[in-house]
Amino acid sequence: LLLWELMLKEKTNVLGIPFYRFYFNKSKIDKIKKIIESQPFTKNPKNYIWAYTKDEGMQKMLHDLPELRSFFGWVHECLQEVAKDLKLTVPLEVNSSWCNMNGKGDSFHGHTHPNAFVSSNYYVSGWKKDHTVWHLLNPYFGNNIFPLSQKDYSNEEYDLKHLEPTEPGKYIVFPPKIFHYAQPNTKDETRYTIAANAFPNGLISCGGTNELNLKLQSKK
Repeated sequence: LLLWELMLKEKTNVLGIPFYRFYFNKSKIDKIKKIIESQPFTKNPKNYIWAYTKDEGMQKMLHDLPELRSFFGWVHECLQEVAKDLKLTVPLEVNSSWCNMNGKGDSFHGHTHPNAFVSSNYYVSGWKKDHTVWHLLNPYFGNNIFPLSQKDYSNEEYDLKHLEPTEPGKYIVFPPKIFHYAQPNTKDETRYTIAANAFPNGLISCGGTNELNLKLQSKK
């Protein structure tokens, strides 16, 4: 464990894959919650998602909001710790961000995150009984031998799973390609989360002519 002024970092293996957890300063959690509660939301399949707005024709992201500049500054500090651990030669920078609202009984449908190198989620509110669930195909069934009926084979109970408790103040960084969803909110209190995707920003090179130079732009 590494103790910082604003974060406690944990690296853990989830289904054999590194996941990273950081914890925001408890004295500032309520302030973030009030900001998110004041945001506009629109209907999503099983919950409500942040109502994106446009500024001068460009879609505005949550990290563009001045009132969240300090929070996303902390998020970028966390992401640089991830970049160091992954031995990246360039920093990670948020390229998209939004928030989710789940009333009692609301959930978040299963999905992955395209157009991202890493994905992340900050739990603004909620309780530990409810989880975010990640799924990976069980390698015993990911081949050409099908010992189950087709009906059973399509059942998610045979997947490898990780259940992450909803814990206000926790920020988790994970690979974007892993299928995941949020269980229903079983608490009377509305559950809010902040999601952010990030990309390496700068020259990526594996030697010779194999280079990719990424320049992320954000209206901050």
